Amino acid sequence: MDSMTLRSLLDDESQRELDDLRERIETLQERKRVLTSEAFQLHNALRTLQSRAAHITNKTAPVSRLPSDVLAIIFEESRRLLAPWSSVASRPLSPEIQLSHVSSRWREVALSTPALWTTIRFPILHKEAAVVVYLQRCNQAPLSVHIGPRVADPDSLRFIATQFVPRLNQIRELTLDTDEFAELCSLFYLFSEPPALILKRLKICCGDARGATGVPPRRDIFIAGAPLLSDIRLSAFPVGLPQTSATTLHFEPPPGPGNPLSRSAFLDILTPLSATLSNLHLRGYISGFHQEPGSAPVELPALKELVVHANSLNHGFNVFRNISTPAIESLSLVNVRRQGLSSIHKFIARTSPEHFQHLHTLRYINCDIDDDLDIYLPHATFALNELAVSVTRHTHLLRLLLNSDKQATLHGVPPLWPNLRTLSLHVPKSLDREREDSDSEEEDDPPPTMGLLLEVVQQRKAVGRPLDLIRIEGPHARSFHDEFTAVLLKAHEDLRSEFSSISFPYSADVQESEVDWAFAAQYIGHQYRLFMFKKHQQFAPLGAPATQPRGLPAYIYSSTPMQVP
Repeated sequence: MDSMTLRSLLDDESQRELDDLRERIETLQERKRVLTSEAFQLHNALRTLQSRAAHITNKTAPVSRLPSDVLAIIFEESRRLLAPWSSVASRPLSPEIQLSHVSSRWREVALSTPALWTTIRFPILHKEAAVVVYLQRCNQAPLSVHIGPRVADPDSLRFIATQFVPRLNQIRELTLDTDEFAELCSLFYLFSEPPALILKRLKICCGDARGATGVPPRRDIFIAGAPLLSDIRLSAFPVGLPQTSATTLHFEPPPGPGNPLSRSAFLDILTPLSATLSNLHLRGYISGFHQEPGSAPVELPALKELVVHANSLNHGFNVFRNISTPAIESLSLVNVRRQGLSSIHKFIARTSPEHFQHLHTLRYINCDIDDDLDIYLPHATFALNELAVSVTRHTHLLRLLLNSDKQATLHGVPPLWPNLRTLSLHVPKSLDREREDSDSEEEDDPPPTMGLLLEVVQQRKAVGRPLDLIRIEGPHARSFHDEFTAVLLKAHEDLRSEFSSISFPYSADVQESEVDWAFAAQYIGHQYRLFMFKKHQQFAPLGAPATQPRGLPAYIYSSTPMQVP
């Protein structure tokens, strides 16, 4: 009903009342608009004052009194943290992004610290837009770049070619991480020709255990040279490296037991580095068959540390028939089976004293040691000052040490391993079952293993060669350490001890910073694959079988947690 019709139906008095009501409504609405505007202005003024008051108050906090250069150092250290991805919906924010959103001062310090923006993981944590921003903020600071997986599409390869390859002389640390051999070949093509003048660390890993059939062709990288390259971590497949004076070389487990690296390819990689190599880890699969008769081993005169994993021996590869280590100081044997270990022991005993006279550290990590191990090994490694064994698996080695010390005390002769001062123990499981199986008549008697260790400690002291340190490591290190300390205290033995709950280290001589870079690359890559796997499962059709995606390690698929040092 329009206003004219309404006016005709109302008398004069009603019409006047209606007009008055409308005028009052308009007045109140105008007042409401004015008050709303004033409330908004008051709110802004209040927030401004509160922000200024908080800013002044925050200046009294200890962290606010830190100089900007000290705050920048703290920011850089925080980037070492490796937080797991807790959500399948989004990727975690990098520490530098989180730090730059705390306060205006923190953001100013973060943006003015180029070193804070030098770690780029494409496309794991940083998409193309983020990479461009990082490259702008890092200025000319040396870069740490992690490329892959899932970069085989033309757009990703084009982006890598335009953004990373031109800055190759700014990259100090490079990781190429792929799930398919063809993808890795595409990356090798991009990085094959240009030089890498400041590159110091290189990690190349490929999880393609099924795609590489037969003998994969050799791929060359940095043909124009990488003169500063010192730390190289490779999956076990043929790689042509530039001329360099590298000191560290690791062969990692992939691409798998069905595709071992050939012996000739292994020697082709090793030989150019033989003069300077000081640290060699053999954890990948290497083939030992079809050896050329009479071929001489490659001599590594500077090698100090050697780690041999069971993987490298599974295909008949014989370590000391292929390499000569006259100056070796540390030998670690990991998960080596009885036959392979026996061969190594025989070689050590046969070549003594010309070889292994500088061997100071000998580690057995979950190895199968023969019960009839004789004294030829201690005689051949007389310079040993640290012995590492796995508790409950290598008790007969401890008994050999104990019996030799008893014989030395009885006959008044020097003991075997006269320089042994450190005994390292890896504790993979609890001794509760051993305690239950013990037939001791005394309730407070220690378990057999701890009793044996106590005897070793006491006998070394009796023979005049006391131990200086007991080092305990592994998942159950704390409980074992506490119980063994109580045993020592009860026996009135004063012996320094220390423990760590991390897994038994593969390397003792490499500094922590040198280890972290490779572990961080591996850990972030595994977290990304787990993230993609969960995302795949979340959006998979109902009732679809769970399949392990390519490149995802078995321990991730089985939900076994990865241990972070």
